[in-house]
Amino acid sequence: MKTLPLETKSAPSLPAGTRGTKNVDTSTVTTSTTPKQAREVYFDFNRGSYWTRNERGGWILMNETQIKRLLRASGVSPNRPDGCHVSPLDERLLDIQERFDVHYAGPLAGHHAGVFTCGEKRILVTDSPRLVIPMPGEWPTLAKLLQGLLVDGECDQRPYLFGWLKIALEALQARQRRPGQVLALCGPHDCGKSLLQNLITTLLGARAAKPYQFMAGQTTFNADLFEAEHLMIEDDQSSTDIRARRNFGAAIKCICVNETQRCHPKGRTAITLTPFWRVSITVNNEPENLMVLPPLDDSLEDKLVLLRAFKRPMPLPTDSNEDRTAFWATLQGELPAFVHYLMTWTIPAELRSNRFGVTHYHHPELVEAIDSLAPEQKLLLLLDSELFTTPAAGPWHGTAAELEIRLTGMDSRCAHEARKLLSWPTACGVYVARLAKRMPERIEYKPKADSRKWTIHPPR
Repeated sequence: MKTLPLETKSAPSLPAGTRGTKNVDTSTVTTSTTPKQAREVYFDFNRGSYWTRNERGGWILMNETQIKRLLRASGVSPNRPDGCHVSPLDERLLDIQERFDVHYAGPLAGHHAGVFTCGEKRILVTDSPRLVIPMPGEWPTLAKLLQGLLVDGECDQRPYLFGWLKIALEALQARQRRPGQVLALCGPHDCGKSLLQNLITTLLGARAAKPYQFMAGQTTFNADLFEAEHLMIEDDQSSTDIRARRNFGAAIKCICVNETQRCHPKGRTAITLTPFWRVSITVNNEPENLMVLPPLDDSLEDKLVLLRAFKRPMPLPTDSNEDRTAFWATLQGELPAFVHYLMTWTIPAELRSNRFGVTHYHHPELVEAIDSLAPEQKLLLLLDSELFTTPAAGPWHGTAAELEIRLTGMDSRCAHEARKLLSWPTACGVYVARLAKRMPERIEYKPKADSRKWTIHPPR
């Protein structure tokens, strides 16, 4: 499999027409006037260190002692001449710090190696994504894998995956930023969903990071995420706590839509950057695993592609380590042909989206399972068990506060469960409002001059 080579010279980043990062045309400080010895040197403002190229064209980080040694080796004298306050070596260091400072240095998702401006800040991108070079050909093994994983009878989910990948690859190859939904694959254990997730990493530049702790609000540090195009989430590292799920949903909206993101390295100053990200999630389809996904509300619905994965025999043997290695090598070898197919494939008109390129899709069985696990659905069960204890019971009328008192009071038959569910202020009102949107025939809102009254009808 061929990949686009690592760039070692300044290269344009996201082009004109997308706000944020521009290529910088600047004279670069070098350690010597001899071409063979010439090396670019930049001062990393945040780290207090220096970046320079090694003999292979890559970037390495040096402290001040090391960069002084490099400058001395290139002929810069450390001795202070008579009548001067500083040595030529110190003068060169000051010049680097004042004229060749950068506020961020390192790989940056979606950007190729080079020096750019991001807003008013100069940044040094030290590495490039390794994109698969498209080549005409066949991809029979990968085709069988995807058919078994995503096709069931008349339900063919492959066009949504193909569209999601096509839009991402076109944007990466054009060095343009385009928003994209989060892709979630839900299916039984060992069905191949993690295998597909790893193939997505290769397709998007061969760089992946684990964003869940940051997206769930468990940490504010996220600098490692800016080094990878593919942000991978797996259910073995996720939380089913409703607060974490809500934070997760808010982070999905931010990552999917916002062009700029706040990069916060530990112990250093935060900076605003423009990464290119795609997020994928793999979870098993048991109820407790599906609960790591955020609740599906109106603001999140179009930002999530929810595919059901099926467990079918793999197209090649996977019993031994040798078999698995050969299987992976075969899939890797077919990726150039698969990328060529995606680049020439046209997204069907009915699946196109002006915002994301391809529309979202939610497998109905997964939606039903997720909805049944939502806290408002649990509230509905409590309402039915407490308010409608006899067939003759009529509608209940009152405010959300009155409803909470009724459910959590001493005489309530579901007091313990209700107190656990309604553990934060206004929870009852929020959940009732969501139920009203889903089930208007059962829950009605009737505004009054001095209060917000709800009418809850008994189940039919």
